[in-house]
Order: sequence, then C-alpha cells, then structure tokens
Amino acid sequence: MEYKNYTGKINLKNKNFQNILNFYLFHCPTPGKSVRAKTFEQLGWKGSHQFAQLRRSLLKVATKNLKNNYHPCKKDELGVEYKKVSNTAPPEEYCIFLKHDKDTVMQSLFSAIRNALAHGSFNIKSCKKVRVYSFVNFDEYKKAEIVLNENTLLEWIKIVERGYQS
Repeated sequence: MEYKNYTGKINLKNKNFQNILNFYLFHCPTPGKSVRAKTFEQLGWKGSHQFAQLRRSLLKVATKNLKNNYHPCKKDELGVEYKKVSNTAPPEEYCIFLKHDKDTVMQSLFSAIRNALAHGSFNIKSCKKVRVYSFVNFDEYKKAEIVLNENTLLEWIKIVERGYQS
C-alpha cells in the first residue's frame, strides 16, 4: 500500500498542503496543542450539542463512506476497527482513532491529525485523480490511522474556523 509509505519526499510548495499544515499543525483547535490556535471552545464548539453538530457537518462534506468508517475507539477496540477498514482503498476515507473520552472526540481526532503531521507520519498521494492524505500515530501502539481526501481536510478547516452556528 504505497499511500501508507511515510518516508517519501514532501512537496512543501503545494498551496493546499501549506493550508492544511498551517491549520492542523500550527492552529490545531485542540486545547494545549498550539499557542497560535483558537481552541474549539473559543470558536464556539463546546458541549455535546455543538460537537454533535460539528461531527455531522464534517461527515457531510466528506465522502459518503466516511460515515460508516468513522470510529473513535477505546484502546481495546482499535485492532478490530483497523481490520474492518483494511481493504478500504483511497479515495475512500476512514478515521480510526483513540478517543480520550466521549466529551473530547473531536479534540482526539484533530490531535491525531496534528500529531501525524508533527512527527512526519503522513503521506500524500494521488489516487484516481484525488489527492489523499494518510496519517498514522504510533506511540507504543498504533493510536490512529486516518485517510482523508485533500478536499475533505480543506472543508473541515472552513467548518471549524466558521465556528458554531446555532
């Protein structure tokens, strides 16, 4: 699976990649991840109702299959969920990640993307004319494996930065 090779060169000149890197790494809205960021709470995303709306909005702009392949997990559930998506190939998307508790699922997802970028454990490949980002987090065990299309990542930025809309 070439899209999961994390040792290739990174094209830092690509404008979309620069926007993605800037937001998810330097402006990650998860508290404690970046002093440059406005947190989810500062953007109006706080409480279960707001985060449920955020989740719906994020899934709405992604590929249809992400709704079925979006699995925030407890540690002991990760292996089963990784197996479920093992035959999923880009440009289909999936998000398997360790959730810290039910109130911070979005923070866990955005932290997983941020950590993959910070540690260089990501790849960008074109699959069927779609730029696909593959992220993985590993610290003693694999904590996240996420495959998202570039358009999805860019749309998520707009949704988060727009803030909560009642």
